[in-house]
Amino acid sequence: MAKKLVNKITIVGCGPGSKKYITGYARQRIKKADAIIGSRRLLELFSDVEAEKFVINKNYKLLITRIISLSRSNNVVVLVSGDPGFFSYAKLIIDKVGVENCEVIPGISSVQLAFAAIGKTWNDACFVSLHGRKAEISTLIKKVKGHSKVAVLTDNTNNLKLIANGLLNEGLKDRKIYICENLSLDKERIREFDVLSAQKARIRGLNVIIILDDE
Repeated sequence: MAKKLVNKITIVGCGPGSKKYITGYARQRIKKADAIIGSRRLLELFSDVEAEKFVINKNYKLLITRIISLSRSNNVVVLVSGDPGFFSYAKLIIDKVGVENCEVIPGISSVQLAFAAIGKTWNDACFVSLHGRKAEISTLIKKVKGHSKVAVLTDNTNNLKLIANGLLNEGLKDRKIYICENLSLDKERIREFDVLSAQKARIRGLNVIIILDDE
């Protein structure tokens, strides 16, 4: 059992992007925080909250050390995008300090919103994150072959063109691709492509790609 901290660390899921998708309880906990830790984008959502703010960097070991240190005398809230249980660094914090020292507040994942936008259920979907990871297109292709619904989180390197080329190379040109950009934000855009046309599609901002086999 982990050593009990003076104050529990609150990990808040901030949803897909817009502040309106953050739950009321999550907002209450954020307003009561003495210190808030998160990306610049998430911290900007709460510029009106009078709490000390810390920007997350990629040194997660240092991040967790700082969180633990701050929690000794502060109510600390850590902001994560989407839901804490879906491809976030919440696991690193919980594994280090113990679940008994954390309060995890769920959020709406961008994947949930993407499936809602295209009117499809997601309980039978497969999820793959290529965001911030080395090329794992081969892993994605295996998932597409084995599942009729695959949701993909991408980045500038593991992008739509790379995915479409991978699908074509494996003879998966019959798949339908939905590109869900800037979900919940002012420039939200949902588009449908076949694999060939997806190669030439231009996308911007945060996005979720859904690959479907409708046959």
